[in-house]
Amino acid sequence: MEAVVYLLAIPFIATLVPLLSERLGRAIVPGLAFITASIATEMLIRGYTVSSRYFYADWYSMVLATTIAWIYFFASLASLYYVERVERPFYPLRLYWSFLSLFALSMIFTAVVSNLGWMWIGLEATTVVSAILIITDGKKRNVEGAWRYMIIASAGLGIAFLSVVITYSFAGTLDVRHLVLSEKAGAVVGLLAIVGFGTKVGLFPMHGWLPDAHGSAPSPVSAMLSGTLLPTALLVYYRLFKASTGLGKEAVYMALTVGILTVLVASILMASQRFVKRLLAYSSMDMMGVATIGIALSYYRPSLLKLVFVLVAVHAFAKGALFISAGSAVSRYGHEIGEINGLLKDSPALGYSFGLSALAVTGAPPFGTFLAELSILGVALSINRGWALLIGTGLLLSFLALNWHSAKMLFGEGKGAEFQRGEELIPLIMTLVALGVSLYAVYLALTGGLVI
Repeated sequence: MEAVVYLLAIPFIATLVPLLSERLGRAIVPGLAFITASIATEMLIRGYTVSSRYFYADWYSMVLATTIAWIYFFASLASLYYVERVERPFYPLRLYWSFLSLFALSMIFTAVVSNLGWMWIGLEATTVVSAILIITDGKKRNVEGAWRYMIIASAGLGIAFLSVVITYSFAGTLDVRHLVLSEKAGAVVGLLAIVGFGTKVGLFPMHGWLPDAHGSAPSPVSAMLSGTLLPTALLVYYRLFKASTGLGKEAVYMALTVGILTVLVASILMASQRFVKRLLAYSSMDMMGVATIGIALSYYRPSLLKLVFVLVAVHAFAKGALFISAGSAVSRYGHEIGEINGLLKDSPALGYSFGLSALAVTGAPPFGTFLAELSILGVALSINRGWALLIGTGLLLSFLALNWHSAKMLFGEGKGAEFQRGEELIPLIMTLVALGVSLYAVYLALTGGLVI
């Protein structure tokens, strides 16, 4: 219980300190983020779980909280270089550091509270804070992206709130440990939840905000939006999904349908993209579709759920590396994929991190995403070959689309762009962390510690 308090208190302090000065924020926030990540990691490794009146943190909560904390740390390091490139900020940059910490705090809070209503409030807070972070640069496209994000996300959360209200009226509680719904109530809640919380997850057809928000946000913020915000909303959806499927399968079919459509649509949109960060945004949409399919299929094989969260963790580090690498590349070359050429020659560190991370998020071995996607395909094949064919088609198309675009940016003569050493190392370290998590997951799978 005390560890959870520290997990929330430290980023809260990191929210307040930068208000004094931007220089203090730059000096303090990365350190406090590292302490937060260290505490979360220790809790996860030691198998700590929390079950009290106000907090509930099971293994899934702790995987997510640990991932949030580490992506927050790496995003704060990348922000040291980002703020140097901001010419006309929309607000004083000391507020950027404060909002970055508040963004992490709101997500960790959502992951560890026990009440579904408080989870909804936490997600609403993430919408407001992340929208403010998106407009840091103060450019027209940033404001337009933030506005569209606010409108769509708020509408989705309004529907999500209705699912929370109906859940309370039938279950008599909002404690996620005691939610039980009848078959009819589960069908209604399942539909509202996949639409409402699915909007924040970025599922089709509620994904309209995703490419605009990611495309205009600062790259460290994009790393947090993609790597941690989408999975946080997914965790809340899972809590309702679990309650909705107690006596009926309607929510399972809804999640499968939306998840499969999301993967297929995202893969097509990736193939036709011109802009780097929008490409990565659609890749995030694709991964959340895969995760949603995994959650749906966990109804038939519960052990699959742990692999879904392995996928979420590996995707978070790899996609964070992609966005931070893309931010550095865009500042030197331009926003369009065709403008980036020879990244591997100009910066081998950025090139290797970008190429390997692209393979990681598209499910190439030995990354944990491959293990998860292979297991999802196996379960789908054992239940319905039509489902497996559609899922496999979407996965193949997304693999080809992202890595084809990646190869175009990596290879070539280069343009002689120069990068700072620290700016190159941050995404490379994130990629290596993704690889390390993946190899550990493979080890657990081989030794029986992770059932497939």
